[in-house]
Parts: sequence; structure tokens; C-alpha cells
Amino acid sequence: MLLATHDKLLTARILRRAELPHPLTRVMRGDRPAPPLETPVVVKPRHGSWGRAVTLCRTDEDVHAELERIGCKGWYLAHGAIVQELVPPVGHDLRLLVAGDRVVGCVRRVAADGEWRTNVALGARREPAQAPPVAIRLALDAARAVGASLVGVDLLPTADGFTIIELNGAVEFTRDYRPDGDVFREAAQELGRAVLTRRDGERSEGIDPVLV
Repeated sequence: MLLATHDKLLTARILRRAELPHPLTRVMRGDRPAPPLETPVVVKPRHGSWGRAVTLCRTDEDVHAELERIGCKGWYLAHGAIVQELVPPVGHDLRLLVAGDRVVGCVRRVAADGEWRTNVALGARREPAQAPPVAIRLALDAARAVGASLVGVDLLPTADGFTIIELNGAVEFTRDYRPDGDVFREAAQELGRAVLTRRDGERSEGIDPVLV
């Protein structure tokens, strides 16, 4: 479901129902008082990428100042803002690429000097990485929860494992994700396999896939 990976509020609700680790999330609108979340928090648009308009607010005063700053923005007037508890940044995270029902690639994104966000658009660098089994299981669970066939799953290391930070349904990936092979071919093969599996399942249930 592509929408579930583009609407961060919907993502949060789906992950919560699936009992997967994700920052506590609230929505804030101009006609609604600020939700009671203990600072520090992250304020971001419901829809967006590349770390744009994502702000770390360490105090309640920072939150109020940020709301005054974005209060006239078109995206805020249309959808409000997402407020999330801060998962302490460690300067890097993992992005796992899920295709079909398999993790086909992974990179470690290292934040630029002086930057807490790990977005490549903000200067972070990609490093090839081997995802540990716990991260692979979590990425697959997240992809299944939102019904995504191709998705990037961003995981932030924590003291007891990983937390899902975001899902990216329009994920951009490079050869860095699988330096020992062809990540593009692997992704295409897994997507093709997923289509065939679905088609075979529909036929076994008496559904004509041409008519669906």
C-alpha cells in the first residue's frame, strides 16, 4: 500500500497496530492544541522526504517557536505536522531495501559533520553494510505490515536493538546496497517472484487475475 509509506501518520498507526518499534507519534494542527509529548521531540511534515522541514525541538519553547514558523506553510495548513518522540541519534542508521519478501540490500547512512539527520540529501554518506538478522526481521515485518512490495526501511540503533524511523515507498537505491552483486537485478527478480506468487495464489482461490 503506497499511501502507507508516504503518510507518516498512517505509517505510525500501522506500525503501532503491528506492535513494531516506532517513535510515539502525534499529529498537530492549527485547530488542535499541541499534544502532550515530553521534549525533546521531532517535528516534521506528514508527507515529505530528504529530511526537508524536519526539526529537532529540545524544549517546549522550541516546539512553540517551530509551530509559529510553520503555521503559515501550505503543507501545515493542509495536513498539520507530525510530532514524534526523539529516538537519540547516534550519527548513523541502516536503510534496508525490501523487495518482494526479501531484504536485497543494505547501507549504513552516516550523518554529515554537525548534522543529526542521516539523509543523503543533507550530506550523509552511504556505506555498504551487512544487516544483522534482527534488523532483517524487523524490516520484513514492517514491509508486510504496510503491504509494500518495494520499500526502504530506515532503522536507528538503540540500546535493545533497532527502532523503525521511516518507510520510503519511493526508495532510491544504488550499487552500494549490494557491492557483492547486482541489487537492481535482485530487486527485479524478487518483485517478479512476488507477482507470480500472488497470481498463483489467486488462481488457487478461483480468482481470475486478469479480472482483478
